[in-house]
Amino acid sequence: MMFARRLKILRAEKDITQAEFANIIGVAQQTVGSWEKGKSTPSYELLNKIADYFNVSADYLLGRESHNVSLSDEQKNLLTDFNSLTTEARKAVCIMINSLRITHSAAV
Repeated sequence: MMFARRLKILRAEKDITQAEFANIIGVAQQTVGSWEKGKSTPSYELLNKIADYFNVSADYLLGRESHNVSLSDEQKNLLTDFNSLTTEARKAVCIMINSLRITHSAAV
């Protein structure tokens, strides 16, 4: 399930749909959907292609390592708070963040 979760997050960070991502790596959209639901996993070759596209390691995708990112204490606290929220509350936070991002981009 780690692969499914990380793939979905990475794809969302790049703001691309399952169909767009599927086209980029040469598979059907249903295949990406199946991976993100944890129903199947990609071949070794596709795993490497996915890792290259997102500029992460295959080990990261498989949950064997974390991102090599140093977080500040404030970021760690925010992440801890976010992880303690319900699924619905997390969705609300993501909506607020996207709204702020759009507002900030428009103001620049």
